[in-house]
Amino acid sequence: MTFKKLALIGVASSLAFGNAFAEESTGSASTSTTSTKKALGNKVKGDLDQEITNAKMRAESGSKSKFSGSISASYSGGSLKDPLSPERPNLSGDPDVPTFSSGGGSTSLRYRINKNVSATAGVGFSFIQPFQDSDENAQANEFTITNPSVGISRYGKIGDFQTSTGFSVTLGTWEGWKDINAAGTDIDSSFGLSQAFTKALGDSGFTVGVSAGISVFNYSDSLEDNANAYSLGIFPYAEYQFSDTFVARTVFGYFNLRNKRRYDSTLKMVRSHEYQSIGLGIVASRDIWIYPNIQLIPDNLDIKNTNVGISATINMF
Repeated sequence: MTFKKLALIGVASSLAFGNAFAEESTGSASTSTTSTKKALGNKVKGDLDQEITNAKMRAESGSKSKFSGSISASYSGGSLKDPLSPERPNLSGDPDVPTFSSGGGSTSLRYRINKNVSATAGVGFSFIQPFQDSDENAQANEFTITNPSVGISRYGKIGDFQTSTGFSVTLGTWEGWKDINAAGTDIDSSFGLSQAFTKALGDSGFTVGVSAGISVFNYSDSLEDNANAYSLGIFPYAEYQFSDTFVARTVFGYFNLRNKRRYDSTLKMVRSHEYQSIGLGIVASRDIWIYPNIQLIPDNLDIKNTNVGISATINMF
């Protein structure tokens, strides 16, 4: 697999941004009435924020408007010693994980069916080594539009838990999913399913939760190679909200599993190396979540064995 074809495989991203609707009155009765009708026409009944109070989950749920747009973006950099380095330490040791700095994300349109359920359609994007000199590396600062996808999600409360459920289908049109091995194998598509549960511990400011996700890959052939048939991740996490603006957050990346196409059983999985993610969530508004963070290996606390990153969730309209 070439340097370029690894660019987006393993690039994590998470996010969405949303602006609250603001009506501007000009003093004209007819103009004000028209603006009010437009505002009401882009709203749904009920208020999701009465069920979802977690800042990160609110932003990821998208704008509360009936029609809106979302942008998610992330940057995966080097170590704490050199955050803008062109190289990124491979904490997991997995050969499929890129060892260079990169960015990526997606932009999508959202239709909110009701206050809890919404559908999205969009495309991804990626760029390699965005802070490097393209004269030294021809692929540095290269921007690529990637695989289109559609999805549906539900956010709401079940008992004492704030929950999210999502399903997505991604079409493999991106160059990095083509000819991924010497046999010329393509990744034609993938299916993703995610589930998260979050619970606030009274008025203490502490929140605990767990998120899980599975991605199933469909290939152009049925070779028994080392490519992932599917990946499964289960991530417990904890948060502490210092204020309306800042949230400390840690994620336990101890259950990141993969099933390979060469395995004789769909239940056989290999476990990636454990890691810990620590970051500070910034709540810019109800619809904007920014998350600078670092990943480290708990049993090898060497500053060289760290990854830095930042993600953002932006909803519009």
